[in-house]
Amino acid sequence: QTELDDQRVHIHVHSIPDDPWVSYRDEVSPDQIKMARELVELSGGSFTMTKQPRLFAIELIFPAHSVIPVLAIDDNQDTLRLFQRYLQHTKYRLIGLQDPAQVFALAKEVSPSILLMDIMLPGIDGWELLRQLRDHPDTRRIPTIVCTILPEERLALALGATAFLRKPVSRTAFISLLEQHVVPQEREFD
Repeated sequence: QTELDDQRVHIHVHSIPDDPWVSYRDEVSPDQIKMARELVELSGGSFTMTKQPRLFAIELIFPAHSVIPVLAIDDNQDTLRLFQRYLQHTKYRLIGLQDPAQVFALAKEVSPSILLMDIMLPGIDGWELLRQLRDHPDTRRIPTIVCTILPEERLALALGATAFLRKPVSRTAFISLLEQHVVPQEREFD
């Protein structure tokens, strides 16, 4: 049985042998128990074991894996899909946004740990949006990466971008830059 809350994953394992003459000692070795305990403790979890002649129960509690939200603003749906594929099976979750007019409302809703933005956007100059992101109380402390085909790294950094990526972008470069600049949200644990 597995339970998940916002902070921990609880795994409960119970074993009652089918044969009344067999005990849990015949099915689980002390080395297996020791190894399980050490792995759980290395991951910052806890290990509780109940032993009775015909009952063997373990409760494993692990810290929940934090997912780091990345808000990407790009009018090109294919680019957003590519970035989504890049972040599959990582600790990051991409929230793609094609309409830059929605960025402040969405940023307030999802509290991204990092912003990624193109410069060529519909309805607003990307440089102006970068300035607004740097000035707005809800987004000014969020690292912002400008990701564009334009060769304007110096301008992006001068206008307040945390970093610059020139398209086309490789998966390795993309994730490496996120690793360098993301500020994970702090979570309080009991």
